[in-house]
Amino acid sequence: MVAQDSTEIASFSQVVRLAMLFDKLFSRLQGVASPGFPPRQCNMSAPIAFMHIPKTSGSSLIVGLRQAIAPRKEIYCLDRVLFGGFRAFDTVAPSERNNIFIDPLTLPSDLDFVAGHIAFSTLKQRYPSANHLTLLREPMSRVLSHWLFWRAVPEEYLALLGSWADYMRRAHGSLTDFLTCREIACQVDNLSIRMLLWPHRLIPEDDFIDCRNGDALLSEAATALKQFAFVDVIENPNLQSNLEQWLGRPVPYSQLNETTHIPPPLQRPLHSEITPDAFNFLERRTQIDRELWRLVANNRVTGLSVEALRQHSMLRTVARHALLMHTLGPA
Repeated sequence: MVAQDSTEIASFSQVVRLAMLFDKLFSRLQGVASPGFPPRQCNMSAPIAFMHIPKTSGSSLIVGLRQAIAPRKEIYCLDRVLFGGFRAFDTVAPSERNNIFIDPLTLPSDLDFVAGHIAFSTLKQRYPSANHLTLLREPMSRVLSHWLFWRAVPEEYLALLGSWADYMRRAHGSLTDFLTCREIACQVDNLSIRMLLWPHRLIPEDDFIDCRNGDALLSEAATALKQFAFVDVIENPNLQSNLEQWLGRPVPYSQLNETTHIPPPLQRPLHSEITPDAFNFLERRTQIDRELWRLVANNRVTGLSVEALRQHSMLRTVARHALLMHTLGPA
């Protein structure tokens, strides 16, 4: 058993060293000048509309905002942005389907607070005068968390999702398979860009974005973010104080909805998943999102190196999920 433990410790060290090596590769990417995303004071007479990008600490923010503003009428919902070409919504259980709004005009109009995995276009159409806000996360960390979060979803819940469950079960395979499956490009590929710009002629539903269109999409996404009342990155140590300054009141904020358990049959050493091919695909699937994250981080983070912050986020994500993906046998 001591030998096995030593092997696992060595493997974990390899994961960390590999992540640091990956970080060096990013140094060749050139940053884009920040256009500036200065927060406007929240207009408390207008609703708050939160575009929740998956695995960006959104559940924590929603709980905090609810406590801070005590909304009279609110909703958490989804639109079609994260479903790609999926149309079999009639197979989804009513308890889940009732939260999916295909037509923005069917969303209630008299809300104080709306949040969910909703495209900016939907929020703008239905709530044009709202205080729109969103949070970004270091994209490679976000995708790894997304993969393992889906991997941890119990079968009891997947049974409620009808045919969509088959899409989520793609996370039960290898990281490379997850990153190369076109059917779930809508969940994996440059997700911040997709949610900000969907629907868009350069963003396919069931395929990956052509990176030759990256500069044009990045420019459009940066312009879209300027329309938000509040934008930040979750890695910002001053995120909570920024939120409180914007809202003009305390905002409780703690980590919720983190992946805490991977079923043993789906556990495997994370370092064996982060192969050179997997890293290459991870880099491709986050190429435009990484630049957008840098734009916001350079504008919102003070007193810290944005690149150091990104490295810390990636290493912390790899280290945490390496532990989730492995359980030592009995001593």
